[in-house]
Amino acid sequence: MTHITPTLPELFQIWMRIRNKMNIMENTPRDFGVDNPLFPSEIRTIHVIGRTPENNVRIIAEIMGMTPSGASLVITKLTKRGLVHKIRGVRNDKEVSLELTEQGLIAFKNHEHIHAQVNEQITERIGNLNEEERATIGRVFSAFESVFDERIEALSESADHKSRMRSA
Repeated sequence: MTHITPTLPELFQIWMRIRNKMNIMENTPRDFGVDNPLFPSEIRTIHVIGRTPENNVRIIAEIMGMTPSGASLVITKLTKRGLVHKIRGVRNDKEVSLELTEQGLIAFKNHEHIHAQVNEQITERIGNLNEEERATIGRVFSAFESVFDERIEALSESADHKSRMRSA
């Protein structure tokens, strides 16, 4: 079997297919052993809180690549559902830190188990990657992320400009 190295546009097509499949999954809640199924954005937030002991909304948002207000919405929802607890004054009186409740820990541990299964499936398909291969994939993902960050910024600036023009 001959393996053909994909061109950059072909890699981008592969990435877009993966992204579309992830969008499908994003709209499908899953059971993580707690009262109600959780959407991927919710379980990822639980995962980041569980992995980041010294945290706050800003730190969680930064790790997840979202705005603090977007992270705050998800965190508030998880708090109301009894999965996350807000603690004031861990670092200072103004800052709110986050910790998982017992139910949040159950979801976190079940999610960790699923992550291990997915990692195992991927490793079975591609084998262990050496450091150079992981560095190359990391560079590709970082390049995609930085390009999309720039595009988001440009869209935001364009929307701000249009808004100012309408109100002038």
